[in-house]
Amino acid sequence: MRSQVICSFIAVFMILGLGACGFEPIYASGSQVGKDLQNIKLVAPTSREAYIFARSFEERLGRNSGASTTLRYNISIYDQGLDLRDVSIAQKIGSVSYQLIDEADGDVIASGKVEAFTSYSSEGNLSVASQYDASERLLIILADRVISKLAAQLPVGH
Repeated sequence: MRSQVICSFIAVFMILGLGACGFEPIYASGSQVGKDLQNIKLVAPTSREAYIFARSFEERLGRNSGASTTLRYNISIYDQGLDLRDVSIAQKIGSVSYQLIDEADGDVIASGKVEAFTSYSSEGNLSVASQYDASERLLIILADRVISKLAAQLPVGH
């Protein structure tokens, strides 16, 4: 009983301590990084993969067609089977190379590449549906990783 009270006290103290130190999420709506991330428009998607990537990106940060920076991106996805006995599992492996361009002068503000993978069952009647689901999960992961890398790469006050 006494240990529960002590643990509760410590938990409350830690929560209050984080609030007092100015802790806030990196891309909260009022933060400078949040403002910079919301000032990004994406190049219009030209494929199913690019559409899912753009939708995922915009679901997190919103769509801003009047932004002063543009994210150009190139998506690469391929399938790889796993050599396991009596198991039909495959992987979707993907990467996104990106460049954040300042529309005013054409300068590259940030660039990079992120990678990820997902697995799916390639056996049975649902293998096509499993592939589509794996692709969508992969593209959501890749969009999240691009946002995280951009948050770390953006110059302060850009």
